[in-house]
Amino acid sequence: MGVLLISEVKLKSFTNINRNVDIDVLKAEIQIAQDIDLQTILGTKFYQHLLNQVSSTGNTFNADELTLVEDYIQPMLIQQAYFQAMPAIQYRTMNRSIVQGEMESATAVDIETFKYLRNIQKSRADFYIQRLMDYLLIGKGQNKFPQYTTQSTIDGMIPDRSQKYNPGIFLKHTTRKGYSKRSMWYTNNNIPMYSELAHENPPCADCY
Repeated sequence: MGVLLISEVKLKSFTNINRNVDIDVLKAEIQIAQDIDLQTILGTKFYQHLLNQVSSTGNTFNADELTLVEDYIQPMLIQQAYFQAMPAIQYRTMNRSIVQGEMESATAVDIETFKYLRNIQKSRADFYIQRLMDYLLIGKGQNKFPQYTTQSTIDGMIPDRSQKYNPGIFLKHTTRKGYSKRSMWYTNNNIPMYSELAHENPPCADCY
């Protein structure tokens, strides 16, 4: 097991996962959430940089990295690790087959209820993913982390900066960041406009 940025104790403390759930199951799912989801957001270079700052005796994060990890990465990992862990909690792989549940007296939910609950958790996780991305791209964290802004494919995965979260309400001619540049362009009689978000690298995906 590699370096984990949250503990299974913290995962249980901030979700409704029962304290009796197998620690090894949760550790494995935290690792998956980090390797798949967090690495996708941060890119391999920055992701490995943060992991390398952690040791058995503590961490060597600078002030900006500590804020990023404690206020943005850990809340995201809690929700995403829970989302990743739900199938492993519901279904266990045993010697001869995959079985449902573990306690003889417990009654497992049906598959449709399970999908419903997991969709709710997915929405929560996506919110914290987008919150982390906003902090790095357009919030107070922008340009503070050179390992995030100077990556290439030679380093491994490059950061995925596409939008991850949308609320359930649709407003015509708007985006998650406000009214679209295109609609404002037509409204203002073709007056040229400059958008900082449209000129970021890569360009903002929902500015138009």
